[in-house]
Amino acid sequence: MNHAMVLAATLVLGLSAAARPQDDASRNLEARIRTLRIDVEFKDLSVTQVADFIREVADINIVVDPGAEAAKPALTMKAKGVTIRAILNLLFKPHKIGYAVEEGVLRILPESKLKAKVELAIIDVRDLLHPIRDFPGVEITLADTGGSAFAPTDADKSSVEFPIIDLIKAHTGGKTWEENERASINLQNGLLFVRQTAEVIAQVRKVVGYLRQYK
Repeated sequence: MNHAMVLAATLVLGLSAAARPQDDASRNLEARIRTLRIDVEFKDLSVTQVADFIREVADINIVVDPGAEAAKPALTMKAKGVTIRAILNLLFKPHKIGYAVEEGVLRILPESKLKAKVELAIIDVRDLLHPIRDFPGVEITLADTGGSAFAPTDADKSSVEFPIIDLIKAHTGGKTWEENERASINLQNGLLFVRQTAEVIAQVRKVVGYLRQYK
């Protein structure tokens, strides 16, 4: 198994067991949204009415952006034992309404505003791109070939490019890398130039930390 495959396998195990690098309130709220299951029966409710219900039942702080309410969707859903995250995705996404966790508060806002909040982060990953490798010895020849007596082996000539961008995209941001036209990630001279939301950038830093820890 090559170096990239080992890191990828370690990354999957590590990220599944660790929380995102946020403050405690946000971390707890993320877990609550992901794991708490409730029964719902909505009939033609507004965004605010759905938010009020979730706030009361789940005991979490929710703020509804005026832009989300302006869409005036009639939200209908009946389900048992469904997570809050599933409710948010199933009810809001068809109306281009999204959500974000910030400082322990669940914000419900138009997807256009989520996409607009793109930041630039520059992350140095040169140490990950050039791991220490075991180099085979040079091939020494005593024949007079008119050239150098030291010839590199085929293993010296080849190098495996570390797929750091593919690993990051696979483990951060979900579909936002494709759906958010302002999101991008590029590698230049050992530096990652990441344009994403603050939440996804935090995920990227977490991934880089795991890669660095287990390289």
